[in-house]
Amino acid sequence: MASPNELSFLPDDYLERKAQRRTNAICAILFLVVMVAIGTAFTFTERAGQEVEKEHAAVQKRYTEAAKRIQLKQQLEDKQATMEKQAELSASLLERVPRSYMLAKITNSLPPGVSLFEMAMESKLRSNTPNSSTAGKTTLQKVDKKAPAIQQAKTYDVNLKITGIAETDVQVAQFITRLNQSKLFRDVNLLISDQIKDSDPPMRKFTVEAALDPAAEVNPDAVEKSKTAAVEIKETP
Repeated sequence: MASPNELSFLPDDYLERKAQRRTNAICAILFLVVMVAIGTAFTFTERAGQEVEKEHAAVQKRYTEAAKRIQLKQQLEDKQATMEKQAELSASLLERVPRSYMLAKITNSLPPGVSLFEMAMESKLRSNTPNSSTAGKTTLQKVDKKAPAIQQAKTYDVNLKITGIAETDVQVAQFITRLNQSKLFRDVNLLISDQIKDSDPPMRKFTVEAALDPAAEVNPDAVEKSKTAAVEIKETP
């Protein structure tokens, strides 16, 4: 028989059920805390992902715009190169130095006592070789097969042979010096200077060669003046 101090009026399983309810409440609270933490972490992760996607979209947009600007700049450079080549081609088809102006320049360079009786002009097509900058661009740029081929500008080397007579070699030297001082000619050299037999007074026959400067160009005003000068020289007795 139990002692009076050990007597209890509570049911036998009351304390066990109470402990079980306490344990269930603690587990529920912990579950709720874990679920709230998981939800909060998921929300933060979702927001961070959205911000990353927005930044990625902004970067992609800037990259696309930059690529379009680069492509547009490339097209403008190609157009400019095409226009420059067409301008060079058009310029090569024009006569930069009219023959009348060149003839007047040679005539005006004659010292007194010197006369000309023959002049031969020879034009040779110069082989154009692309420079290093153009070659570098062709290796880096994509070749458009649909683009029409651009005809290369033609440049010519014009050489002159001038034959005349003079009284002395000093006059021939003066004539060569004046041609060398002109901006139209370069590499003016004496080829032949011989004494003419049975001439009275003594005369010398000479042949001078010269090259027309490819960079030489004459404006229309100078051409009109040269025509007037040539007429005046022709009319001089």
